[in-house]
Amino acid sequence: MMESAETGECLWMVTDNKIFGIRIEKLEKLGKNEVRDWKSHLERAPFDFHLELPEVNMSPFIFASKLFLTTEPNDSGTKIYQISYVGGDTVEISEAVATGAIPPVPTGFPNYIANIKGDVYFVGQLDAQGLCGTGLWVLRSNSREWVSVSAPPTEYDSDNLGCPFGFVLKDKLFLCPLPARGISYVYDPPANKWTRLESIFSFSDHHSLPSFVLVSPPGDVGDRSVVLTGRMKSLPGGSRVKYDIHALLVDNQDYRVHRRQRLDEVCEAIQPSFFKASDSDLSLVDLGNSKVCVMIGGLAERIPSLCILVVELGLVQEEEQQRFLSVRVLVNRVFDMVPDNLEDRSLQVPCTSFIFSLSKDCISPRKVPKLAGGTNPSNPTTSFEQE
Repeated sequence: MMESAETGECLWMVTDNKIFGIRIEKLEKLGKNEVRDWKSHLERAPFDFHLELPEVNMSPFIFASKLFLTTEPNDSGTKIYQISYVGGDTVEISEAVATGAIPPVPTGFPNYIANIKGDVYFVGQLDAQGLCGTGLWVLRSNSREWVSVSAPPTEYDSDNLGCPFGFVLKDKLFLCPLPARGISYVYDPPANKWTRLESIFSFSDHHSLPSFVLVSPPGDVGDRSVVLTGRMKSLPGGSRVKYDIHALLVDNQDYRVHRRQRLDEVCEAIQPSFFKASDSDLSLVDLGNSKVCVMIGGLAERIPSLCILVVELGLVQEEEQQRFLSVRVLVNRVFDMVPDNLEDRSLQVPCTSFIFSLSKDCISPRKVPKLAGGTNPSNPTTSFEQE
């Protein structure tokens, strides 16, 4: 039997020091824990692929149908690595700039990197120490060099009290200062223009995690988009938190929120009663066909774990209420993420997740891969809401 030349569609999860992949067909058949005592039914996470990364806090992006990861700046500069499929359950990683697979990054201090329509957009500081202004560069799919385009407004730097976070919505790049204050700077690639928006994604979004994920609409929503986000809610007892998932119905013109709905069915399905705030994180991925994958990785009730839920969204018409989506939970499992090597003290917390099919020579995407919430190498601080 001839070995396949590609992995098939996989959901990939990047953590601080590893990358994991699970085939979508397996993901959607994981089923549900029928017994609520999840700790008595822990199994090893069923990943098809996993690979230890050569450096920590690496940020993925797609270029020329290949998967790359950038590093944070260090004494040897900022490196770019490429991940390739070898065959079977094996993937490998190698330095990419030296082989000519991709040009070096334009600055040594990256803030955010994202894909829009096959192009790569790179937001970074203008000097290697991160002390002088912010620039924006693009690496186009038909190009072999980074090109400087319209830089974010100077107000962006003055507003940037913490590390920024970014996300892509309807092929536009959003940058938001942290702490979030309802202000966003939006870049329109065709116009090469930035716009400052006030009260974007209002409805007390200062509690939201710095992640917004556009999902495939479950029906006709007109000139609006369905966006999912999450937030941490602190619990009594120090650093314990739980996660809430919310859906936003966002106007495609002014980006204001018309409706907001807490996805109660998802929140109630999350089996661990609490997570450690500093050692856990949430990742949301659009699977297409109105399905979304929710992953929470890290310390769950003090156990290194990974919660995986797959839900199917439907559209409901309740004009008198904020509710506009129905939710059906298809997959609900919690997996053991304790390292096999007892000397390995690393904790696998998801930084970003995305879908693509990695082949031996190239990636054959179902669509342009979307990094979940974009990629922020600086792992910004999250606000909490006291329950």
